[in-house]
Amino acid sequence: MTFTVGGCRVTVGFLFLAVLALFFAVDRSGIAPVGTVCAALHEGAHLAVMAAAGEPLREIRFTPFGIDIVKAGGANRSYRKDALVSLAGPFANLAAAALCFLSFRLRFPLFLGANLLLFAFNLLPVVPLDGGQALAALLCLRVEPERAVRIVSTVSFFVLLPLAAAGFFVLLRSRWNFSLLFASCYLMALLLMKRER
Repeated sequence: MTFTVGGCRVTVGFLFLAVLALFFAVDRSGIAPVGTVCAALHEGAHLAVMAAAGEPLREIRFTPFGIDIVKAGGANRSYRKDALVSLAGPFANLAAAALCFLSFRLRFPLFLGANLLLFAFNLLPVVPLDGGQALAALLCLRVEPERAVRIVSTVSFFVLLPLAAAGFFVLLRSRWNFSLLFASCYLMALLLMKRER
């Protein structure tokens, strides 16, 4: 399903809707609605900072693995703005978690935990996560873009290796929790595909 909002093309994939429906269908803990709200807060922060920085959007794609925001580019773009936009999502989650804790202590542990998890995971210096994109943008202020990409790819690889090992250990111990291993392998596959290009 594709439509246009204010000159920005929005694509909502069938697989995105299917994964979201499955997430809600199998959820027995109440994490599905809480996680959806936290993810919406995260992406909304990216969009808000982009709007404040005057960066027009070209496309927003809803995929099974998240939401891809494609900038239109232009003369007003800068590496500092790119880094700020990338960091806006994780720090919005951190701010929401801090506000929740200061206001309610531990009365809403799912909301607190989901925001902290999104903050920590997305801040990893791994491409294509927000931390990896922010690191690449900041490195481009000091070195050539090609070298910055090589550095971030190397950092990503050495972060993902222990993360995948930890995911495998969690799977062996729990016998069913494969989420960390799956996320690590997925990010590693994206990294390898990017290097081949």
